[in-house]
Amino acid sequence: MASLNDVRKIIQRALPTSSEETQERIIEQLVISGVDSIDDLKYLQQEDIKDVLPVIQQRKLMEAFKMETESIVLNLELVPSVPVDASVPSSSLVPSVLDDVPISSPSSSTTSSFLFNENEESQGTSQITKKWPENFQVPWKLMPADIQSAIAEGKRASPAGRRQMVRILADKMREYEQNPTRAQCAVICHNIVRQYPKTFADQMSSGQIVGAGYESLLMQIKNRIENVNRVSNFRQHRSSEGKKRGPTDTFGCTRFQPDIPPEETKDTLEEKRKQLLEMYTREGITGGERAEVQELMTTTFALQRQQINALPTPTITELKDKWPYLFTQKGLFNHFELLTDITVLGTLEMALEECGRAIVEFFQRKPTNKNVKEVLKLSPDVQVPFLVMQLLMAHFEEELDGLILLAQEHMTAADIEGTQSLPATPRTHTLHWKVSLEGTIISEGNPANLRTGLATVFSTFYNFNLQYQEEAACTLEFIQRRFIGINPERGSKARRGEIVSKKTGR
Repeated sequence: MASLNDVRKIIQRALPTSSEETQERIIEQLVISGVDSIDDLKYLQQEDIKDVLPVIQQRKLMEAFKMETESIVLNLELVPSVPVDASVPSSSLVPSVLDDVPISSPSSSTTSSFLFNENEESQGTSQITKKWPENFQVPWKLMPADIQSAIAEGKRASPAGRRQMVRILADKMREYEQNPTRAQCAVICHNIVRQYPKTFADQMSSGQIVGAGYESLLMQIKNRIENVNRVSNFRQHRSSEGKKRGPTDTFGCTRFQPDIPPEETKDTLEEKRKQLLEMYTREGITGGERAEVQELMTTTFALQRQQINALPTPTITELKDKWPYLFTQKGLFNHFELLTDITVLGTLEMALEECGRAIVEFFQRKPTNKNVKEVLKLSPDVQVPFLVMQLLMAHFEEELDGLILLAQEHMTAADIEGTQSLPATPRTHTLHWKVSLEGTIISEGNPANLRTGLATVFSTFYNFNLQYQEEAACTLEFIQRRFIGINPERGSKARRGEIVSKKTGR
């Protein structure tokens, strides 16, 4: 039972937004497949869990299982042992262990290859040629002293040291490819975190690993590379293995209008849309947790984008009538991930965990205006995420109701629609952090807190091609660029001057 509890923790870290029911179904499927311990996970294949999860979540979970069970290969030069002077600080010894050691590299005649895992240590050689990210050599010699010390002592890296490390890594990676893809960066971040989880893994204050553990490092490196490329006026499309990749959409989307999958046609996708509609009619919102529904939503993503991008622009009500499962929290999050390659909730949670307290402390030291000072007076009674949002909006001189509407605890969604004049632009509500758009409550389900509500409302801007409302444009752009990590080279979702809305014509 203890082993299965450990497996459950891995599932929770890999799929933090999954329901308890979904987690139980995964555990049941693993038991049926013969999994008794974490060690058994290395024999699992993706097809073993295809009936309980959609494709994207299957891949996430398999990646997490791989991280837990995969052996680590290090190639270390054989050097004569030397006595260690106890008076020498441990940080000064780090280069002897880390200097120019590839995270994973082919062995040579001058090296011995050692294979380490929890239970065994054996020698072997490998002549496998790998793509450059997998063979990337981290320049540990160039890293700041506090990074080397943190690794040696198994401590967290300091923010300043980590920023220096990111700059060094980005420069080194650009020697291989001037604009590495997110997937290429992820390989390197994954390997770094696997080697030194205590120093670099994404963790909550409780020590729990968030998601795959490397999302924040990946975001920092991608932001750094994009910023450097922007300064140098880099305009080439990214390429991978000689194949041209499509340009990133103006506002950071990677699949703004994808092609229909080769095994599908527009007619077959339409049939699957109708199948989803029938399932919703029979089962309602609870059907959205079924793996079949999630897989159908993933398969029909291209058709969803066609209909969202159509001109004249469809109303939200029309889209909801056609795609009811898109308007659940899970549906919005999955669509955003397919659209941008970013897990919006996990990324936002990690950013708030990493930066939230620092933002509060910054404004406590240097309140930028009287509105910020007023918010700080309330801080003892306010949770950090909500306080961060209040401070940001106060700093940008934007009213809180430009993004967050207060609702009485006893009110239902129908009460809100019936008693309040809801704005046309997206808002999240303190009542279960539901989301409204075009004057109606659009998201079903009960987001648990501000983070989920904020992630849900933010996803609507990208999913439905919406501009940021003027009342919260600066705050939303800050969230986009700093918290979510979307830094398009040109353009903005914030209005610039008088722009006619596609939705209202005003």
